[in-house]
Parts: sequence; structure tokens; C-alpha cells
Amino acid sequence: MPAPISTTEKVDPSKGILLAGLTSDGSQQVMDVWFFYRLKGTTEERRLDAFGVGGLLSKPNDFAESGHEMGRLIALPVEPGEYELFNWTLYVHELGGYAYLSPKTPPAPHVFKIQAGSVTYIGGLHVVTVLGKNLFGIPMAFGGNPDIKDQSARDLAILKTKYPTIADWPILMSVPDGSQWKVDR
Repeated sequence: MPAPISTTEKVDPSKGILLAGLTSDGSQQVMDVWFFYRLKGTTEERRLDAFGVGGLLSKPNDFAESGHEMGRLIALPVEPGEYELFNWTLYVHELGGYAYLSPKTPPAPHVFKIQAGSVTYIGGLHVVTVLGKNLFGIPMAFGGNPDIKDQSARDLAILKTKYPTIADWPILMSVPDGSQWKVDR
């Protein structure tokens, strides 16, 4: 699975960049937010994570100025081709352990293209934590609801400072219809 580029890493121009702002609502129960993508026509899952391994100790936050979203802007070098964003998961604390919360029925996949020497922006991928209380009155995460939208004004500004080596690459927009990813209540 490709790792996000570092802030100063030169990227091979034969690859393309998958760019997304991955966020959660900052709920204390959330350990990470994952969105899954794959090369179209394959079953090999690849994961985009809002916090990564470092999120277990302290959560990186590229969006502190938003006041209500936590996460990071991810820039992944990937081979050119047709891909699909197809599911999401909340990784949360639970009494005595942890849990994985995903939709019962995954959303319709969003197909996007990666082109060599270009950045493909797939949007602000946010998950709102659905909280409730258990029988003892302790707050717990019971689900999540994706809120996917075009956050390019925010994210492309961060791209220019966080990833200066790809800041002048052409940007291709491919933001999913967020309404198709909402969980019915």
C-alpha cells in the first residue's frame, strides 16, 4: 500500500497523486477514520487514513483552524489508472477495547482517474460520529455518517504549503456526490 509523500519528497512524474482531506469530528471515541479505494476491476483494498499510525498517540491535524474537524490532507503517489472509492470505516474506542463501524450496505463506488504527473482531488472525506450512551450512561460511538464534499478551497491551499514539490502539478477534480454516501437514519 503506498504511503503518503513527505512534505519535501520529489515525486516520480510517471505516477499520479491521489489527494484527499480526511477528517473526523474530533470525538474522543474516534481512533481513526478510514476510506477504502482500489484499482477498478480488482478486489485489493487500499486504505486512506485520517490519522495513520501516529494517531494512536496524538492525532495529526492539518485542519485546526476549522475548529470542528480533525485529520490530515493526504497525498499518495499511485500508478496511473482508473480507481474507485468504495467504502469507509470508523475505528473507535469501546469499553475494554475497540470497534470498527462501517455501513451495512456500502455506498455505490465513486470512479476516478489518476493520470501521470497530475493530482486527482477526490474531496473532503469527513465522517460524523453518531454518539449515544450505553446502559450505564457512558458515551459511546454507535455509528458514523459520511459528509463528503468539495473542500478544494481549503485543501488546495494546504497542498501548496504542505506539499510544495507537487504544488504546480495540474489538478483534476473528481469529488463524489456526497448524498450517495449518507447513511439512512
